[in-house]
Amino acid sequence: MIRLIILILFFSNLTSFANSKVVEAEAEYNHDGKISQEEACNLAEQRAKDNAIKKALGLKVSLQETEKCSEVDGKLNCEQNQISVLSLNGDITEVTTLKKDSGYDEDNKRYYCLIKIKANVEESIKRNSEFQLDVKLNLDNFRDKENINMEILSNKEMFLTVYVYFPYEKGFQVQKLFPNAREKNNKISSRKFKLPTEGTQYTVDFPKNTKKARVDEHLIFIATVKNIDWLDKFSRIEDLRKSLNELGKKNIVLDELQRTYTIYK
Repeated sequence: MIRLIILILFFSNLTSFANSKVVEAEAEYNHDGKISQEEACNLAEQRAKDNAIKKALGLKVSLQETEKCSEVDGKLNCEQNQISVLSLNGDITEVTTLKKDSGYDEDNKRYYCLIKIKANVEESIKRNSEFQLDVKLNLDNFRDKENINMEILSNKEMFLTVYVYFPYEKGFQVQKLFPNAREKNNKISSRKFKLPTEGTQYTVDFPKNTKKARVDEHLIFIATVKNIDWLDKFSRIEDLRKSLNELGKKNIVLDELQRTYTIYK
């Protein structure tokens, strides 16, 4: 079961659009033989690409997210969705495999596949060291129908838009949470801001179209210096990434940080 929520926080500045960076990264995938070595190597390559994005862009995943994602149940989905959200910060435009080694580790009694790559990572977010933003959720784990609240700290005025990414959905996977029909004003001038606003509640709903006992949902926070008329929803997270990349060319995108929560049935 997926346990990762990544909060992507963006802010515009007057710096130039980010360029690309070539890095080397590697990753290993271990398994007990229930999957093929080909699949194991594909998963190792995904991890290597994830590491390349983090290395090139200086991104860090907190210990809390790492531990959640390392739990056995849903580990692969967790890592794959982490890569999807990290790709909002940058994308791999070219990759070369430098090393591939697979086999059976007699000492640990596990199969393995090790992949080392060289990747060209194109950055879409130009970070502004003067901009500071932090987000705290009221809980890490939720039950169906519980309320979710978030406290947002910022040192600059901004316009805030919040999306929720539902990886398990077959229709529109990215849907706008804020602003909405009830909360229309998304200009944030105070250093401390809470969502939902007074008189509104955000309730987590466990999806009906899954047999799993717990799922994850990803919150994506976008901050800009002017109000952007964002779409209410996107069918895929890649479509949101395209829009962010276009804004990045106009110096609208900046920063990223992560949080994790899980919804239990």
